[in-house]
Amino acid sequence: MLAGALCTAASAQQQLYSYQGEKIDLASHTFTSRCLGKLQGVPKQAYQGIDTWGDYAVSLQNTGYATIYKLHDGSFSRLSQFPLGSYSKYNHANVASFTHKLYAPGDPFPLLLVSQCYKTPVDGKKDLIYVERIASDMKSSQLVATINFVDTSHLCGYAVQWVADNANNMLYGFANTVSNLDPLNQHRIIKFRLPKLTGLEPGAEIKLTEADMLENYLVEATYPYYYKQIGQGLLVKDGLLYMPVGLGTQEHPSILYVWDLTRHVMRNAIDMSRATRGELEDCALHDGKLLMQTQGELYEIGF
Repeated sequence: MLAGALCTAASAQQQLYSYQGEKIDLASHTFTSRCLGKLQGVPKQAYQGIDTWGDYAVSLQNTGYATIYKLHDGSFSRLSQFPLGSYSKYNHANVASFTHKLYAPGDPFPLLLVSQCYKTPVDGKKDLIYVERIASDMKSSQLVATINFVDTSHLCGYAVQWVADNANNMLYGFANTVSNLDPLNQHRIIKFRLPKLTGLEPGAEIKLTEADMLENYLVEATYPYYYKQIGQGLLVKDGLLYMPVGLGTQEHPSILYVWDLTRHVMRNAIDMSRATRGELEDCALHDGKLLMQTQGELYEIGF
């Protein structure tokens, strides 16, 4: 009875209390953005995938050109530039995703997954993942394996983007069911175990089938508001899938979607139109910040 009386009395009059530690502000959802500079890739080839390892970034361009940058505090410098082992007019190189697996001890980087994302089958195959080993001098790379998703039921439309979830040894695919701007298009997420990539002979082919899928669902099942947009890149961190989309125009604004891979719900849809310029491409992590590769510039996003 006494506790109830105290609660009633307290609710009748607002009181001010102090607390220690960092300030809590539930009303503010902000992030910082700064342009680190212009990319220095191959002229006349569109920028596509990017990923980081330590203080290095590997930036990809259409057809499979790679540029390696050294990342500094607030800037970056180009170290090398070369065609990937998977270089081809059929390689859009849309997403770059490092695994946590070294091809051999002493390699400077683990194996890199490159999403082909070409709109039509090549030699009867589609939705390929190229597995690249970057040389110790960072001036070339070797195609050591190709991963082929055999989409028998035609679950995916235009192309599948791929990303490694290294913390859980998983591989995620993100795809249209039709094509980017089709009114009937939806967005599918498929999940596999990351294939064994050690001990492979160069040129190995790994097949993934529908029977290998651990999950297969549509984003629109819980988030029907996903914008009919042009998908760009992927990143997995702490159970979240980061998906930049858009062209940086009024008709196709730049948005960073953050999808919860455990609960299958959308956590955030962040408007990046004023914080960046140009078409968003792929994203990566460096020193707790999000690196966003656009069509020509590199941005550092802090939350």
